[in-house]
Amino acid sequence: MKVNISICESDFYFKKLLIDNIERRISYNLNDQYNNGLELINRIYYKQNNFLIIDSFTPIMTGFEAIKILRQRNNQTPIITYSHVYQEDIHLFLESINNVYYCQKNSDVIFEILTSIIEKKIDFYADYLKKWEQNKADVHEYITRQRQNIYDPTSIELQIINHACQGLTNKEIGDKVNLSSRTVENYIKKLSEKFMVKNKIQLITYCVEQNLHNYK
Repeated sequence: MKVNISICESDFYFKKLLIDNIERRISYNLNDQYNNGLELINRIYYKQNNFLIIDSFTPIMTGFEAIKILRQRNNQTPIITYSHVYQEDIHLFLESINNVYYCQKNSDVIFEILTSIIEKKIDFYADYLKKWEQNKADVHEYITRQRQNIYDPTSIELQIINHACQGLTNKEIGDKVNLSSRTVENYIKKLSEKFMVKNKIQLITYCVEQNLHNYK
């Protein structure tokens, strides 16, 4: 039986990554896609969803506000909503709303939450949320401590990342940034080493989830 899902996410590349992740692993129908909370509440009336996946902080109207409106309209569809970091005030409010699951903005985490709900693994979400909440201080401390050691991509590297995330080949990227395909390949190898990933696909995934792909 296919699962009916709609996604509200303004970042095209993260949305694509999320859809690809789900598509590879379960049978589902993508009912609709929304770029912000306003589109969601205006277009969802006649959609039959098993799940809604919503970024908590979309532009124009946040996903957070859209969730409140959906529940006021008596839409009880289970919702997975996410943010980059744990936010206690958001968590405390969402706890008061039935069938809302709050997690990190990470495609693997979102998928694991989704499948745990489908498979009725009721302890998984509670265990995950407890660990995320407990680790938030450690994560912030680690980020602060490591900030000086994190590789800061150059302008040309950010352009290459942006084009790679659009699905361009090394030759096509080279044409865009006036470099040979071999030079682009060397940049990608260097970036893969700096970010400790194995290949171009993993590099793209990492850069999308770390929001390094929106360079203009």
